[in-house]
Amino acid sequence: MNRSLFTTALFVSAGTAFAQSGLDLDRAYASQLRADAETRASYLGANTNPGLNVSVLLQARYIANFRDERPAAPLGDNDTTLGFDIPRAQVRMSGAVTDSISGNLSFDFGAAETNGRNASGSATLLNAFAAWSVNESWALLIGQWHNPVVAEEAIEAEHTLAVDRSVVNEFFNPGYAQGVAAAYTSDQFKFVGAFSDGATYIGNGNAANSAFNSPAENDIGLTARFDWLFSGTWDQFADFTSWRGSNTGFKVGVGGHYQRQGDTNPSSGTWGVLGGVAYDEIDIWLWTIDAQYEGDGWNLFAGYVGHSIDVTPPSGSVPKLVNHGFVLQGGMFVNDQTELFARYEGLFLDSDLATLASTNEDNFHYLTAGLNYYFVPESHAAKFTADVVYSFSDTDTLDALAPTPGGFSGPATTGILGVSDGEFAVRGQLTLVF
Repeated sequence: MNRSLFTTALFVSAGTAFAQSGLDLDRAYASQLRADAETRASYLGANTNPGLNVSVLLQARYIANFRDERPAAPLGDNDTTLGFDIPRAQVRMSGAVTDSISGNLSFDFGAAETNGRNASGSATLLNAFAAWSVNESWALLIGQWHNPVVAEEAIEAEHTLAVDRSVVNEFFNPGYAQGVAAAYTSDQFKFVGAFSDGATYIGNGNAANSAFNSPAENDIGLTARFDWLFSGTWDQFADFTSWRGSNTGFKVGVGGHYQRQGDTNPSSGTWGVLGGVAYDEIDIWLWTIDAQYEGDGWNLFAGYVGHSIDVTPPSGSVPKLVNHGFVLQGGMFVNDQTELFARYEGLFLDSDLATLASTNEDNFHYLTAGLNYYFVPESHAAKFTADVVYSFSDTDTLDALAPTPGGFSGPATTGILGVSDGEFAVRGQLTLVF
C-alpha cells in the first residue's frame, strides 16, 4: 500500500512539475546543491550533515547513428542505427557518522559509467568510501572512488556540456579504484594523492570492485593530481558550465598515474587486446594537463592526456604503446536557460597499435556541437541536451579493439560505432537530479 502511494505520488509530482511553467525552484536548487555537495565531499572532506542524504541521477537518451560503409565491411541496411537507452540511473547516498567522519555510497543501473561493461541493467558499485575530515584543509579516504587524475572524467556526468564525455576521455578513462587517498585543499591549491589497486586502461576491463586476488588486479597503483586556482572559487569548477553573471575563474591542473602488474600473485595473465597477449609484467604510465576558464555566461576547457603501456611477455616482445589525446571545448549562454557548446577532439594512437590491429588508421578527429536547455535557470537539476557528433576519420583500428576483452568500449557511451569511412550521430538526452 505504501509503495503504491509512493509510486503514484512520484508520477503525479513529476507530471505536475512539467505541467507548470517551471520546476519548483526551492526543490530543484536543494537537490542540485545536495548533488554538488556530494561531488565536492568526494575529495574535500567529510559530509557532516545529519541523517542520510539520498539523491538520484537519471539520464534518458536517444541516438540516431549514420555511417558510410566501407567496401571491406559492407553494412547494407545496417548503416543506420537508432534507439533509446538509459545510460545512467544512479543512486547516491551519503551520511555523517561523527562531526568529522562520513560515508559515501553510489551505484548505477546504466552502462555508460563503466564503458559498456554493465549492459544488463543490474546494479554496479561505483563509490563506496569512508572520509575523515582531519581539519579544514586535509581529508583522508579509504574504499572505492572515481580515480581523480583526468579532469574531464572527474566532472560528474550531469555537469558536462555535451550529451556525454569525449571519445578521448573514454579511451583514457581510468575508471574506479580501491585504496586510500589523502586530499589537501586551500584557497589557491588542491592536491590529491592515492595508493590503490590501479586503474582501468585499454587491455584491462576488470570490474572496479574485484577481489584482491583477481587475475586483473594490479600490484600497485599510484596517483597524484595538483590544481592551481588563479581566480574564482573551487565551487564554480565542479561543472563545465558558467552561468550568466558569474565571476571570472581560471584554474590549471596536472596529474599523473603509475601502475604495475605481474610481480605478485597472480604473477601472470593475459593482456586483453586483439585476442589477448600473455604477459609476465605490465607497466602503465598516464599523464595529463588541463586548463579551465569561466566567464560571465561562457566557458572554455582544454585538456591533454597521454599514456604508455609496456607489456613484457614470457617470450619475445610486444611493442611499447604510447597514445595521446586532446580536447578543446567551449560553451556560451544565449539566454538565461539556453547554452550553446562545441567540442573538438583528437585521438592519436601509436602506429604499432594500428599494426597489431592489422589496420592503417591511427589518428581520429571528432567534432561535437549542440545545446543545453535548463528547465530551472542556474541549475543542473533538470536539463535537456541535444548535439551532433561527427567523425572525420574512419575508425577501423577502434573497431578492431572494441570487441576484444578490455578493449575500447567507447561506442556504448559515445554512440560512435565505427566500421565506417565517416559517421555522425544525433543525440538527445533528458537529465534529472532529484
